[in-house]
Amino acid sequence: MASVLLFGTAADVWVKRQVLSTPKWVAASDKILADPKVQAALATYIVDEIYSSVDVRAVLADELPDSLKGLAAPLAAGLEAPASTAVERILSTDRVKKVWHTVNEKAHQALVNVLEDKTRIGSTKDGNVTLDIGEIIRIVGTDLGIPSSVMDKIPASVGQITIFESSSLASIQTAVKIVNILGPILFVLIVVMYLLAVWLARGRRRLTLRNVGWSVIVVGLILTTMRRISGNYVASMITDPQYSLAGKFIFGVLSELLFNTAWLLITWGAVIVLGMVLIGPSRIATWARRSLAPLFNADQIVFWAGAFVLYVLVLLVVPSPAFRTQWSLIALTVIVGFGLDVLRRRSLREFPDAHIDVDSSRLRNSASTAWAGMASRLKHDDSGSQVDQLKQLSELHASGALSDGEFAAAKAKLLGAGSV
Repeated sequence: MASVLLFGTAADVWVKRQVLSTPKWVAASDKILADPKVQAALATYIVDEIYSSVDVRAVLADELPDSLKGLAAPLAAGLEAPASTAVERILSTDRVKKVWHTVNEKAHQALVNVLEDKTRIGSTKDGNVTLDIGEIIRIVGTDLGIPSSVMDKIPASVGQITIFESSSLASIQTAVKIVNILGPILFVLIVVMYLLAVWLARGRRRLTLRNVGWSVIVVGLILTTMRRISGNYVASMITDPQYSLAGKFIFGVLSELLFNTAWLLITWGAVIVLGMVLIGPSRIATWARRSLAPLFNADQIVFWAGAFVLYVLVLLVVPSPAFRTQWSLIALTVIVGFGLDVLRRRSLREFPDAHIDVDSSRLRNSASTAWAGMASRLKHDDSGSQVDQLKQLSELHASGALSDGEFAAAKAKLLGAGSV
């Protein structure tokens, strides 16, 4: 039951931190616009909107001499494909990126207000929630050479992309309210249920905790599978092939937090399973502890220094979100440290004769010697610098730049600083 609730809570985290978070949504939108597939799809859409709203043939006819006006129609048709390429370049400019950022921020904030029922504007009775890229279309049209007077005649409805229709928002508002209320409660309930399951399993608590780890891993794998299936379904819903790749990429960006949550769960589950297996009575676990015993039985300083270095390497090499989320990293560090301490104490009891040939006192002496040498070199460098400064003072005094009193005072100050 805890694992079933964990699956729902993971989806809840994605909804609250990605779908309902305007800063994260806008950051994802900026990332979406930077992708070439999205730029190509958006360029095609914008050019289609311009051609359907503006009589490009008439605009070209007005610009051409009378003898060439007959070429306006073929030119208008022939320029449509090159125009899409030009629009892709325009979409990568800072001006368009800024407008895109702003319109996404406004649209998403309006959507959140509607979903959380914070305003009557755009509610289930008052119309749709839309993404208005009309300003981008006008910027593109002007940059393509279409006169501003013509672009001003484009209807305000052009570039209005409907996100949700008012008729479909009532049920979604209810779902969002449930998510906001139950999210924190479910998280606490899941942890309590897992702990209760382990506590009730007297005589097999290690196996139960191991099964908890496997359950968490399975939930993570189901989430990744669900994300992949959903992405394919979204792509299949887009009938136009020129938009399908962009649609799949957009879904991938917007569901990235769901993917990260899945791998966070998989990492936590793997740590729990590995720990429970290592302390178990099986032959493989016993063989692993015996093989690692010389490392666990090493001098305490050597052991923890090596464990720290290895842990840092794991953090740098393994790209799991569990190591990039602050609370998860802190909790994992505490748990791994506690687990290593338990394994070390057990190893000293089980295999007291297993040792690694490392002389910790010799290491400490080597470190002390190295530090003393470094300090000596620094001191030598300081003394050398002091000698150079005394030479400079003597030269200034000999040239007459410093009087006898000034030279004596400067020399005394320098020698006093050096003795300190």
